[in-house]
Order: sequence, then C-alpha cells, then structure tokens
Amino acid sequence: GAEKALFRALKTRSKTPKYGLLYHVTFIGRAGVKNKGRISRYLANKRSIASRIDCFSG
Repeated sequence: GAEKALFRALKTRSKTPKYGLLYHVTFIGRAGVKNKGRISRYLANKRSIASRIDCFSG
C-alpha cells in the first residue's frame, strides 16, 4: 500500500503521503493536531503486536 501510494505521488508529481490509513481513522481525527502522529504510531504498534500474537499463538 505504501509503495503504491509513493509511486502514484511520484508519477503525478504531487506531494508524497506523510501518513498512512491509520491517520484518517475517526478515533485519531478527534485528537489534537500535536497528538495525531503520536496516537497513530501508538495504534500501529499495538496492531503490530496483536497480529504477531495472532500469528504465533496457534
């Protein structure tokens, strides 16, 4: 997904995307401007841990 978005931005000569899909979730959208990146990283880390647990626990 990130690679596709990067090449799309390069092809159309627009700005490269700074954040992924998690940045546009309503939960993060309600956060303050200063905390959006921090909460996005936190949520991504928790999702990563949950997927690892799901993958290796079974």
